[in-house]
Amino acid sequence: MTASYRSPTYYELPAPPELDWRPHRPASYGEYRAEWDRRGREGLAGDFPLHLDLDPTNRCNLRCRMCPRTHFLERGLTGWAPNGQSDMGLGLFREIIADSAGRGLRSVKLNFLGEPLLHPDLPEMVRIAARAGLWVMLNTNAVALTAELGRKLLLAGLTDVFFSFDSPYRRQYEAIRVGADYGRVLGNIKTFMAIKDELGLRGVQTRASMVLDEDRADRRKVKEDYIKLFRDLKVAEIGFGLPTVMGRDYGALGGPAGFVCPDLFRRMFVFNDGVCGPCCGDWERRLVVGDLARAGLAEIWDGPAYRDLRARHLSGNYRDVPACHDCSVPFLSAQEVE
Repeated sequence: MTASYRSPTYYELPAPPELDWRPHRPASYGEYRAEWDRRGREGLAGDFPLHLDLDPTNRCNLRCRMCPRTHFLERGLTGWAPNGQSDMGLGLFREIIADSAGRGLRSVKLNFLGEPLLHPDLPEMVRIAARAGLWVMLNTNAVALTAELGRKLLLAGLTDVFFSFDSPYRRQYEAIRVGADYGRVLGNIKTFMAIKDELGLRGVQTRASMVLDEDRADRRKVKEDYIKLFRDLKVAEIGFGLPTVMGRDYGALGGPAGFVCPDLFRRMFVFNDGVCGPCCGDWERRLVVGDLARAGLAEIWDGPAYRDLRARHLSGNYRDVPACHDCSVPFLSAQEVE
């Protein structure tokens, strides 16, 4: 297996030369990624986030076995969606992008707990963000990725597409991604890749990733088959992540005492109703840092909630924050992905 990029809970095989999208991007992209790494490494937040995760919708067309959203729905929990299942208004999205103009924002990713392709205005959202000079990313299960929608998204300026596809085998995939058809989704991805090539968009990043089962026994074979499946489709990057098990007391399992979450210094999450949080794993909104109905992005980024959270991490006291104490990432940091 070739060399891979590593992070605490995830590793990724980089694109082979013939699929590499990086040479087709301007130098400014490399500068942005260098600043991303620097902020996380040095614990410096700057005046504004480098990246926003914007949630166009908290609706989804699947009930994936490992997804926290499925867990919450099955148990009747509502903290993740206090206002029910709904979409972000296009007006709010425009305001967020306008509020970010000229302040140092470099990228947006359009999803959190929902499936972004379900939002009727998604191509327009991509267009708005791309016209503001941002790298525009999204994760998708690709169930609703029709040829028409894929073409619209690419022409609107989508720059990074991450396919969540959790097994190379039909039976296992459909047992995990409940509601999806293996062959149809693979067909959607194949068509999208063909449209990307037809349009000559060699700088668009594509990635397929799966969550590995906790059972390590057959991981090598699974990964080999997964890599072959998506290399045959000319998907550039292949990624594998570790599962977060809902209900597990990760705080009791322990983790490195000096853990500092790098995302506190470079990205912010805006849920579909304008409430803001700092974390991709804070599904129940335990760490709300602000609300766009009451404050702007810059004020929230440098506000007391964010500053206190960063200070606790930098001082080695992240475990004093209940949501951080319960987080899987510090614990999984000590584990091997492979």
